[in-house]
Amino acid sequence: MTIALVYGGRSTEHEVSISSAKAMHQALKQAGFSVLLIAITLEGRWYVQHGEVSKHISTDKSIHAVPGLGLFVDDVKLPIDAVFATTHGYGGEDGNLQGLCMLCKIPLCGCDTVSSALGMHKHLASSLFANEHIPTVPALLVTKEVLQQGSFDQIYAQARSSFGSDLFVKPENSGSSVGVSALKNCEIAAFGRAVELAGCYSERVLVQPLIHPLMEVETAVLRTQDNDLLVAGPGLVVDPGKEHVGFLSYEHKYGQIDTAHLRIPSGLDAETEETIREYARKAFLAIKGDGYARVDFFVCGTRIYLNEINTSPGMTETSHYPALMASIGYDLPKVCRHLVADALKRSEEERQRIYTPPSP
Repeated sequence: MTIALVYGGRSTEHEVSISSAKAMHQALKQAGFSVLLIAITLEGRWYVQHGEVSKHISTDKSIHAVPGLGLFVDDVKLPIDAVFATTHGYGGEDGNLQGLCMLCKIPLCGCDTVSSALGMHKHLASSLFANEHIPTVPALLVTKEVLQQGSFDQIYAQARSSFGSDLFVKPENSGSSVGVSALKNCEIAAFGRAVELAGCYSERVLVQPLIHPLMEVETAVLRTQDNDLLVAGPGLVVDPGKEHVGFLSYEHKYGQIDTAHLRIPSGLDAETEETIREYARKAFLAIKGDGYARVDFFVCGTRIYLNEINTSPGMTETSHYPALMASIGYDLPKVCRHLVADALKRSEEERQRIYTPPSP
């Protein structure tokens, strides 16, 4: 069976995607699959690769997609049984790639178009979580129109009135802590710069209270081939640099020095851990999740807040999803086998649905 491993992409998380693909390439092979490498350039072009996953993308075998048929190189259909994408962020995690796979009738490991889009757009996801009585951090939405006007006095006053002087500003649909700012004793000038920075990565921006002191904990969700929903964790994020920046930064997620790591078990009491796992399960179902996801939380005293759900979590050597799954006996090859089986099962179910018009 051949799995197309898709990585790269037109995204701020392009390099993270490549690092994830390196780990997943080995895991898929160890799981017994043949692997076809497909790299997406920063310009969004797709190319078949040979050998090992690399930052250098060979552009000699360009891919074109034919809806209803599949992916082709030089008019020859690529032999793909399923796709596993380690793409993160814009274009690869927001439902676009997932929709292309569905149009081309290629089974996809992980979340589909709808759940990927919901997971990426944090404000929309929070509305669904509220319906399930899952506590989230309150947020004010800075719309595209306000960003274009460039005047933030009103939203600043509203944020100060609602949340106080310590604020957190982030893009609505970005990941890996790119474009975020933690602002203590926030003034209007710093607030404006933070909103403009976040607006460089997303057409809408979220403003939230900066919660402190807090613990960041993470869970991993996996839907098995038997349709069981496993939740691993929570694990406690230990970040040596958080006190300097106020949040888990991109550098501390993926850097080589003072990198954040996960402590499993978390050290929280059993009741709190079970509550977090139940919230993670409900959040995954709320977005109509499939395959796998990482669900992140804040714990502040006795209060638990769901921070966000990540439908394409990092799979690098230092990433937290693999560590969480390993803590319950699921190494990456085992995870891969379940995800591929689940993708094939869902694809078969989709093929059996009726899409033809009813007879007159």
